Amino acid sequence: MAPVPLNISPALRPWRQAGITHLLLDDEVRERLLTRPALEAAAPDPAAPPARTRTEAPRPGRPAQPGPASAPPGPPATRGAAQAPAVPGMPAQAPQDGDVSPTSARPERTPRPRPDVLPPEQWPAYWRELFQKTPRKPSVVWTYPSLSRDLGGAADDAHRDFLRRLLGDMGLPKGSHAFWPLNRYPYGEEESEATVDARLFLSGVDALGPDSVILMCGEVPPELGLADLRPLLPCIVHGRRFVVTPHVDVLIRERQRYAQLITFLKALFAGR
Repeated sequence: MAPVPLNISPALRPWRQAGITHLLLDDEVRERLLTRPALEAAAPDPAAPPARTRTEAPRPGRPAQPGPASAPPGPPATRGAAQAPAVPGMPAQAPQDGDVSPTSARPERTPRPRPDVLPPEQWPAYWRELFQKTPRKPSVVWTYPSLSRDLGGAADDAHRDFLRRLLGDMGLPKGSHAFWPLNRYPYGEEESEATVDARLFLSGVDALGPDSVILMCGEVPPELGLADLRPLLPCIVHGRRFVVTPHVDVLIRERQRYAQLITFLKALFAGR
C-alpha cells in the first residue's frame, strides 16, 4: 500500500477535516481514485461553502492601491421620474401622480375676488346719510335682514329690546360697534327685508373698517358671495372676520341659544 494525498478527491475531505493527512488504501481503491480525480473534483459539492474573495491587506510601508472611485451615497430614490435641479426663475417641478408632500396634500385656499366697492361719495342718498350717523372704525358691525326698517323709524319692539339687551350683555363700550343694513328702507318696488344690496353693504363695511362683521341671518345671504361661511365658524374675508349666527328672531325666541351666542362672541372677541 502507498500513501495517497487526501486532496485527490472531494470524497476524502471529511478525513482531512478530521486531521488525517494520509490514508493507507488497497491498490484497487487507490487506482479508482487516481483514474477519475478530475471528474470528481470538477463536480460541484452542494455541501461546500461558497468561495470567498480574499482581499490582500496592504503591506507595512506600502500604500494601498486606490480602487475605482465610488459615488457617495445619496438620498433614497423617490417613486417616479427624478427631479431636475431647481433653475432660478423657473417654477419647481410639480409632484408626480401618487406622490404626497406636505405642500401638495394640503388644500390651497384661493382668495376670493374682492367685490367692486364704491367710495361713499358715489353712494345713493340713503346710504350716504346713514353713513354720516354711523361711528367710524368700530370693532364690530352687526346686521340682520330687517335692520334697515328698525333703523328707519319703523322699529320692531322685540328687535329694539333685543338689541339693547345684546349690547348690555356684550359689555361693548360706546363707539366700538355699529349697525349696517343689508338693504335700504323704505323698500323700493319689488323689495323686501329679504332683499340684499350686496355692493352697498360691502362698500359700507369697507368704509367703516371693522375687525368683525356679525351676520345674524341664520345663513349667509347668497348675494354676498360668501358661500363658504357656516354658522358660528369665523372666516377671514379680505382681512375681516365674518361670523354667521342664528337668525335674530330665533335668538329672541330661544334664550338658551342667545346665551350660548353671548358666550361664544365674548370668547371670540377676547381672543382677537
